[in-house]
Amino acid sequence: MNYYEVLYIVSANLSDEERAALVSKFHEFVERNGGSLRSETEWGLKTLAYPILKQDRGYYFLAYINLPASAVKDLYYFFRVTDGFLRAMVVKKEEKKVESTPKETEVKEEPTEQSEEVQENV
Repeated sequence: MNYYEVLYIVSANLSDEERAALVSKFHEFVERNGGSLRSETEWGLKTLAYPILKQDRGYYFLAYINLPASAVKDLYYFFRVTDGFLRAMVVKKEEKKVESTPKETEVKEEPTEQSEEVQENV
């Protein structure tokens, strides 16, 4: 199971209910193919850099998923054949592993004879 970042754009011509249904279709696809949704963020309505299918705006979504490598090709096919998705990009990511840092040991300085002499002279 690999970790992927998925950025997809949904048509701005859809109603809120249609957009929610399209997003849930994506979630169902991931689960049906043995994956899991880690997190998803809606970036909102953005103006596209160039028109896609004669549309100049779209709703951006960023999702992080776990998915078998064999299902990525099917995921691209799903985005192409499902009406409402304008573009999609899937990028394999490395999971961040938290490394445990060794605890810093406190070093206590013991007073030396020189430091005692300096203190007496002051």
